[in-house]
Amino acid sequence: MKNFWYVANLGYLALGLCGGHYSTAPEQLQHITPAPMAWLAILIVVPMFAIGTVHYSIRCYQNMLPRPSWKRNSINWWQDPLQSLFMTTCTTAMMAVGAALRRPAIGSAGFWTLRVYCSVAIGFEIGQIVVYRVYRRHILEA
Repeated sequence: MKNFWYVANLGYLALGLCGGHYSTAPEQLQHITPAPMAWLAILIVVPMFAIGTVHYSIRCYQNMLPRPSWKRNSINWWQDPLQSLFMTTCTTAMMAVGAALRRPAIGSAGFWTLRVYCSVAIGFEIGQIVVYRVYRRHILEA
């Protein structure tokens, strides 16, 4: 089963790359009105979500959390939030890379979509850094 999750987690990264590239195609963004300040709101909300899920898991499910691994289920937010947070951070970063490969023009809907993807990835990274600092005594050693 560990090899399954290794392959599945790598598949999530590949899907993130393809999804980011596909979603910024000009034909996908024809009827999209960009919201230039959406990236700022996301950059504020996403770290709070990351911290809140880890806090909830520690309070309600388990006191000690294992470090992330490529060989575990990454969609189990409540019982294994560090794993889910790590894989979500990696996947959203791959979405930003996929969107950047399109090289959207500055000011276009593709450009603002890329900024949203980047802010989600950066928000999860900030949340992950805060979680590892605040809850370091709740994280199991490797």
